[in-house]
Amino acid sequence: MKRAVSTILVRYLEVDRMGAAHHSHYLAWFEVGRTDLLRSLGCTYGELETEGIHLPVVEVSCRYRAPARYDDLLEVETLLADVSGSRVTFEYRLRRKGEEAVLAEARTVHATVNGDGRVVRLPAPYRDLLAGP
Repeated sequence: MKRAVSTILVRYLEVDRMGAAHHSHYLAWFEVGRTDLLRSLGCTYGELETEGIHLPVVEVSCRYRAPARYDDLLEVETLLADVSGSRVTFEYRLRRKGEEAVLAEARTVHATVNGDGRVVRLPAPYRDLLAGP
């Protein structure tokens, strides 16, 4: 399974009055992981969009196990879980750097759509790049 690890520093503006990172920021951190994984495979969102392919999120799930806190250095492990004709699925595990305990686990499913928002098949070169060995 293809994977990448991204590093995130929890900023003060991302925490609430209890000092815990607000749940909405986790989705932005997962996006960092996703874009880093694509880049490591030799493909960027910008290149996909130039080709008229967009990957909107059509499904998201996240299980929060423990809070991230201000100034925590986090690692987002991103895995490319599935690639089909018109969908791409990523899985994520968020940890404090150097620790095994998982703070959050998530999954996002993305449709492949054209500039008009119509579902299209992921072009073969990108499907091969993502789904290949």
